[in-house]
Amino acid sequence: MTDWTIWQSLDDWRSRRRELEPLFAQAGIAPELESQANRILVDLKRQPPTPPLASGDKQRDEEERARYNAAFVRHYDESLFKAEALLRLPWVAEAAPIGDAVAAEVTRLRAALFANPGATPSFADLEALLGHYLRLDHSQLTIAPELLAERRRQLAEIAGWPLLVQHAATHPLSDELPPLGSDAFQALYQQQLELYLATPWLHSKVVSQWYATLALDAALVCKKREASDDAFIASTFTRRWPSLSAWLPRLEMADQLWYLALILAAIVALFSERWLIALVLIVWLNLSVGAHRRQRKRIDARREELVARAQTLKKVRDRFAAGLTSPDKLAVQLRQLDPGDETFSALFHALLRLQQRNR
Repeated sequence: MTDWTIWQSLDDWRSRRRELEPLFAQAGIAPELESQANRILVDLKRQPPTPPLASGDKQRDEEERARYNAAFVRHYDESLFKAEALLRLPWVAEAAPIGDAVAAEVTRLRAALFANPGATPSFADLEALLGHYLRLDHSQLTIAPELLAERRRQLAEIAGWPLLVQHAATHPLSDELPPLGSDAFQALYQQQLELYLATPWLHSKVVSQWYATLALDAALVCKKREASDDAFIASTFTRRWPSLSAWLPRLEMADQLWYLALILAAIVALFSERWLIALVLIVWLNLSVGAHRRQRKRIDARREELVARAQTLKKVRDRFAAGLTSPDKLAVQLRQLDPGDETFSALFHALLRLQQRNR
């Protein structure tokens, strides 16, 4: 089994989603352009139709000659049309001046074919211009050598970052990235999302969906963790009975230690014949146990609510990942699930607006 790389994953996605081709093209990665240019040059070197033989019938010879001229022009015009189509494909924006030169040369060749039917023009200039257009080495171009390298780095490190997270999630022992639901991951996600939003040439509905889906996955992990954390659920209650767990939420078995301390204090008070203190401690212990039981019921009810919310979020996430929910509708659904708008940041909603514009 070959080692996984971000470029392998990106290339696999590019083969499945044509929307990613402009991103690769801006980084100078478009092997299909070179293949198409080679086919164009091969077609231009094919043998053209042969002229008709004279039959002696002037009218018939003129008709045959006209058909020959039309076939001769079509023979080369098809390749010239393919050259124009090649210029419409995504490519490095800085190569536009050479693209204009190729278009001008195609126009000149087409005019020469119509002006001199039956005479094959020279395609050497077109071949040279196509080579410069693809290699980006024409003297008119002022492309810095590190420009394409920087774009490829951004393509891998920014656009491909969600794929890296997905790969890391399938390997629990991997320490490349923080856990999906951790605060460290949230900080890293916000940093990467900010970089993505600040890099316009990377904007694509596919990459935007990767980032949005990743945010939903992280939120879902957090919701599941919160639903299983009794201390967190208890901390959301505004009114709680005074207890050690309320004062020291990170202390394990805090309430049990608190009850044990009350029992020991009551026993000591009884043996010391301090009846009033013992009575107060026993009453306080019973009230604390009753409050603890009521809190357990509240925690269980709250947990059911959080689990239901997580299940709803999972359905929303799955429909969005499958392309069944628009970004605008997703934003509305998330505001309904999270009225306080605490889970998803302003950057996330900016991402949804960007994806909506790219649809």
